[in-house]
Order: sequence, then structure tokens, then C-alpha cells
Amino acid sequence: MCRFNEEEHFPGLDASDPQFGQKNFLSLFDYQQVQKDKKEDFLEDILRFYEAVKQDGVKLDYSSREWFAELRADFIYKKQKVELGIILQTEKTPRELDCWTIVGVTDLEKIGFADSTNRLVLGPEQHEVDFVEIDSDFRSSFKEISRFRSYQTKLNALSYFFALIESGTLTFNKRLRVVYHFFDVPSYVFTVSYFDRQTSNTGWLISDYKRVTPAEKEKIKSKYNNR
Repeated sequence: MCRFNEEEHFPGLDASDPQFGQKNFLSLFDYQQVQKDKKEDFLEDILRFYEAVKQDGVKLDYSSREWFAELRADFIYKKQKVELGIILQTEKTPRELDCWTIVGVTDLEKIGFADSTNRLVLGPEQHEVDFVEIDSDFRSSFKEISRFRSYQTKLNALSYFFALIESGTLTFNKRLRVVYHFFDVPSYVFTVSYFDRQTSNTGWLISDYKRVTPAEKEKIKSKYNNR
């Protein structure tokens, strides 16, 4: 964050260099994203990204509501390992203390979660027979009982995840890795991952980035924030 905000800089850069800011920004990226025959295109993309940051005066901040941590972790479901992403975000406690809280979960479709628009329904006269039809529905359609919900009700992935955990159906196995997703730059989204290399291009680096419209950004963000 400090290098992105130009409060610190990559070692060895000359602060008097007219391109100091651009070079410092370039050092934040995983260079393995560059295809040899498209190096110039990559550099042009990054410089456009840098200009967008400068133009909007973007500064990354721990307390921002525009970034998420994604903890990739192994879980056990029906005796099988499954990798899911736990999405966390910074927040304040009622005493104004900083903390991280779980705001979402990804990849639940691997274990049957499906917020489908398809629905199952009860017959229109079921109220006349005390909804007797539901007896067979709970027996024969229990694996897709959520499809009986209202057409106006969205299935909440995070609630589904917590229910599986608290019932013991899904159990935590181990942490795998962490990636961070940033939405602070108005026209971009980007991801930061850790790279352990014996080169200067190592540590926490921007591993992926994309220029987006406001609508595209909100759609991507909704994947991480299940509220």
C-alpha cells in the first residue's frame, strides 16, 4: 500500500528521475504477466493504469470498504476435500477497534449451492388441503428444497456456508493462500498475490488487473460481497 501510495519506493530508484513515479508503479506488478511479443502493450497498459490512479488521486487505505481479502482454504465435505474462498473485509467493532470479518464465500457451487432462477412451487389450491403436497416435496426434493423459495428471494451464499459449518456438514481443513482484491481505482479492479522468488520481482505484487465500467465493477464486487 505504501509503494502504491508513493509513500515508499522500490529500492534503487532515483527520486529525481522524471519517470520515478511510473517506474515505482511498474515495480508493483508481477512481470510474468508479460508475454514477450507484447511487452510494449503491457507497459502502455500499466502507464494508463498509473495515470488513472494519479488523475483520481487514489490512495489505498486499510480502512477502505473497497478491498477484500480472499483466504483460499481446504474444507472436507462428504469425506472429500474441496477448496473454497473465504472473503474478509476490514471493519470497526462497536468500540471502534479495527478487525476483519467474513463477508462472503466463493466456489460454493462445488458443494451444491446454486442461486438459480429456476423454481419449484406448490399447487395453487394447496391451502385448501393444509399444504399436504409439501410432505412428498420434503422427501423427494430435499436436495433442492431451496428452489421452493419466493421468486423475489435471493439465496444467500454466506448464510448457506455458515449453516453447513455449524451443522458439521462442512469442516475446515487448512489454509492454503491469501489474495487481495482491490476496487479503489474507479476504472480498474486488481488482485494482489504473494510471489516467493530469488529475484527483485518478488513479494506482494499485482497479479491481475482489468479496466472496467462501473457496472462491470459492481458485478465483480458482488462475487466477493454476499450481502
